Amino acid sequence: MLKRPVGKSLMDSPVSNPIGIHLSLWQESWDEDLLPLIGRAARAGFEVAEFPLLQPAELDYATLLAELKSQGMRASCGTGLNPSLDVTHPDSSIREAGLQHLRSCLEGAARLESPVLGGVTYAAWGVFPEEDRATRFERCVQSMKQAAQIAEGHQVILCVEPLNRFEGDLINTVDQGRQLIDAVGSDWVRLHLDTFHLNIEADDIAQEIRVAGDYLAHMHCVANNRKVPGQGHIPWSEVKMALRQISYAGYFVAECFVSPRGQVGHDLFIWRELAGDLDQAAAQIARFLLEEVQ
Repeated sequence: MLKRPVGKSLMDSPVSNPIGIHLSLWQESWDEDLLPLIGRAARAGFEVAEFPLLQPAELDYATLLAELKSQGMRASCGTGLNPSLDVTHPDSSIREAGLQHLRSCLEGAARLESPVLGGVTYAAWGVFPEEDRATRFERCVQSMKQAAQIAEGHQVILCVEPLNRFEGDLINTVDQGRQLIDAVGSDWVRLHLDTFHLNIEADDIAQEIRVAGDYLAHMHCVANNRKVPGQGHIPWSEVKMALRQISYAGYFVAECFVSPRGQVGHDLFIWRELAGDLDQAAAQIARFLLEEVQ
């Protein structure tokens, strides 16, 4: 049975789950400066800023942490593997590059005092190899066992995010994610769920959350169309109840991609404006999470 890691608490308060925003809401390029976005997140009403660690070696963690503390905020972190960092790849040098990327991300998350590293940590995002998935799964297990040791060393929970079928083919459901975590056999590897992906793959979103149970360590809240939560048709009252039933103890982070501008919009397939003023959208998200999800 999984135990909650004791090296770092997922939350400080037993009463409510801190709400957060993925800083890429404001980004047009993935390498855009994250420092000024922390203040924008704080002014919108968030307690947590989620950092996309795509080039982790290039970030000034001391400055970012100082800004977080000055704004009274906390961090969460996420990343995604690309084809040159695929920990399921048959080429051992590519798998090793992926592990080194995860090492750098876990170190960065620890420096930002984030309890988790979420995202696509177990395979390359948007890649669909011809190779048998069972073989890739076994290589994934071996790579994630090594990554789990790194995560434990940094006291950061390494999360596995099931993706919809159009963005990944290895882990699409909670059951598949649990199978991977059980095969890895570490309390430092957990699930990261996202309502956008659940809306596509789950027959019943709330039931899928209940199936996740103690495996769940991080939660992304977003509309079914990647708009701000509260729009679309996600059954938020059922989501809220399911999270309470499993005593979810992590953050509620909105990962919304609403702008078609730049590389970020292109990579996430946002072909039209899905929100107006981004600061106003962020404030709207914060109000919704506080009133309807927390």
